[in-house]
Amino acid sequence: MSLGTKLKQLRQNKNWSQADVAYKLDVSQPAYNKWETDQTKPSLDNLGKIAEAFEIEIQDLFANEGNVIISNNTFENSNIVYPKDSTVNIQSPELLQSILKNQEQISKLMENQSKLIEKLLKK
Repeated sequence: MSLGTKLKQLRQNKNWSQADVAYKLDVSQPAYNKWETDQTKPSLDNLGKIAEAFEIEIQDLFANEGNVIISNNTFENSNIVYPKDSTVNIQSPELLQSILKNQEQISKLMENQSKLIEKLLKK
């Protein structure tokens, strides 16, 4: 089952229109329609919003699909570090390592920010 088919099924199970879902996700109805008709794929941020709106886990959006392939344009507006010239398997160990690396970097930045704030408060 494609992601678009899954989105349509989830929407219909809730008795929502495409406009209803688009409003909940803060996207246009035509943009949502493109996801539901598999013309485009939602970004990672929008996948999170979709899962939240339908009260499911993100991986449930891809159930019954086996390995899910997402093109790099899905990652363009995110901070995920990954080679731009390759296709990403969402279940790949490389992607998980990349996410973990990003999380470590975020943690270090937050730690440094906390230290800086402490120093500023002491002045």
